[in-house]
Amino acid sequence: MAGSVTRGALSLTAAAILAASAGCAYSFTGNLPGHLSTVRVAQFRSSVQEYGLEQELNSLFVSELISGGRLSVVTESPDALVECQVTGFFRTPYSFSASEEIEEYKLEMRVSLEFTDLVMDRSILDDEPVDEWIVYDPDLEEYSTAKQRLLGIVAEEMARRCISGW
Repeated sequence: MAGSVTRGALSLTAAAILAASAGCAYSFTGNLPGHLSTVRVAQFRSSVQEYGLEQELNSLFVSELISGGRLSVVTESPDALVECQVTGFFRTPYSFSASEEIEEYKLEMRVSLEFTDLVMDRSILDDEPVDEWIVYDPDLEEYSTAKQRLLGIVAEEMARRCISGW
C-alpha cells in the first residue's frame, strides 16, 4: 500500500511540474496584434538634466526593435507609433565602506512609454512606466559604461513591452 501511495504521489508531482513548466514558456513574438508590422518611433523627449540621454535611448530602442524582427521601423505610413519620455535619471550612493566612503552607486532610469495601434486607432500602452536600475562600482566600471549598460536594459525592456503588449 505504501508503495502505491508513493508512486501515485510521484506521478501527481511530476504532472504538476510538467503542467507548471508548460505555462512558463515565453516568446518574443508576444501578444502583438497580427496586423501590426511597421512602427514609427517618435523622437524621445526628456525632462531630466542628463544631456542627450533621450537620443541615446532612442537609438538603442530602435536597434532592439529591429533585432527583434517582429516590427519594421519606418518613417512613413506606419501601423503603430511609439512615443517615450524620460521622466527620471538618478545616481545615488548604494553602499559605503567602513570609513563611510561610497563603494557603489545605484543608477536608475524611469521612462513613460506609449505604444499606439494606428490601424485600429487604440492605445496598446498608455503612459506605461518603465523603471530599471543597476548598481556599479566606480573603481571597476566608468560612469559612462554603467550608463550605457542601464540604457541597454531600459531599451530592451521597452521593446519587450511593445512586442508583448503588457
